Amino acid sequence: MLKFFTPLFLFFFLLTGNFSLSSAQDFSIGQSVILKAKKPKGVPLHREPKPSYLQHIPDGIVATIRSTAQNGHWLSIQLPSGDVHWVHKKYVQTQTPILTPISPNNPSVPKISSISKTIIGGEEEIWTNKEHCQAALESGLRMAEGSSEKLRVATWNLRWFPIGSAPDQFQASAEPTDLDWLICAIRWMQVDVLAIQETLATPQAKQAWKTLAHTLSAQTGDTWRFHQQTCGRPEGHHIGLLWNDSSVTLSKFDSLWQLNAKAKSARKPCSSGLRPGHYAFVQSREKEGADFHLIAVHLKSGPTVFAVEQRQKALNGIDKAVAPLLKRDQDVIIVGDFNTMGAGDRHSQKSELKYLRRFVGKEKPGFSDLPMQPQCSHYFRGHGGQLDHVLVTKAMKEITVKAVQVTGYCALAGCQRIRGDYPLAYRRLSDHCPVVLEIANHDAD
Repeated sequence: MLKFFTPLFLFFFLLTGNFSLSSAQDFSIGQSVILKAKKPKGVPLHREPKPSYLQHIPDGIVATIRSTAQNGHWLSIQLPSGDVHWVHKKYVQTQTPILTPISPNNPSVPKISSISKTIIGGEEEIWTNKEHCQAALESGLRMAEGSSEKLRVATWNLRWFPIGSAPDQFQASAEPTDLDWLICAIRWMQVDVLAIQETLATPQAKQAWKTLAHTLSAQTGDTWRFHQQTCGRPEGHHIGLLWNDSSVTLSKFDSLWQLNAKAKSARKPCSSGLRPGHYAFVQSREKEGADFHLIAVHLKSGPTVFAVEQRQKALNGIDKAVAPLLKRDQDVIIVGDFNTMGAGDRHSQKSELKYLRRFVGKEKPGFSDLPMQPQCSHYFRGHGGQLDHVLVTKAMKEITVKAVQVTGYCALAGCQRIRGDYPLAYRRLSDHCPVVLEIANHDAD
């Protein structure tokens, strides 16, 4: 389910002197280990450092040693979810790197940035918890190398930002959004523009976005801005755009009512509590850099036939919404949560995905639904699904990639079923994962 250390990580550990192969009795606090099952049902966890069975978890999970007991026979381990339990040493594979906490205040641990300005990787560290994310970021790890030759556009449903879940629905697996962790993840992804779904427009939400943009600006030295739809109830879901204004400019914001299946005109774009498309024209600040129309969407949710029909009706509005834009530029990117969940069964879900791909190909000027790697962007009841999409006009020459990249806990799980506790990133960030598109930063029109 989870990714393990890449050669790049091993290279770092060797350079910093933090790599050692442990013997069966040699355990260190902070060491990353792999849990190995002896039987098909998995690895048994215990409440105390003695036989006190709690539950089984799948084979192959990476955990961190917190403490030891009974002369090293019992290990207290922290799981990727953040939970801490006890396990017997016989279920632990110890030939893994010892992770010494990376801190700018610890001169004995050199920063990766002293080896290379940017090192690509760190996905597992970024999405394990906030502390690991911040340490990896400080060490120079990034999802992609920053380059004026590329622009990166991402979409991410942030699940009732910033409260984490519906006010009237308690969810044990959902917590308020961890702003510090979110900021860390955005910096690691190196995005220039991030389309957000499910943000509220309450005073609390507006202050959270103000804080987030201010902190990003202070940490990066760039200027970050945020803009969201102005229509709709403050406590309802809204679409927003966050961008690095030092890299790109966004202008001509508009609500495209045609992408709300219930809207009749531009006077009421948020009719029936649904979202119109959130539009902006994006221009690179590089001379002769890329420019394009960007539309963020959040279609109606629900695993019912009625909801499927509403989503298809919204898709039918794409050509009407886009037609006036094409006079200025033929390049259009539509991103967001399309909620392609079907009508409650796997067959209808596959049918809806197939319909979307076929239908948008015919909507003028013709769109491609770019494949995802891996092929899920959301989890529900332990199963991965593809609700988020990136549509690009087929003639857009700045699109040179064949697929968009999904990161987050979805990538760590490899879209395989998650059993037991959800990862900490699910609980403190979102049930969705970020989807990132890379664009060549030159105007090919």
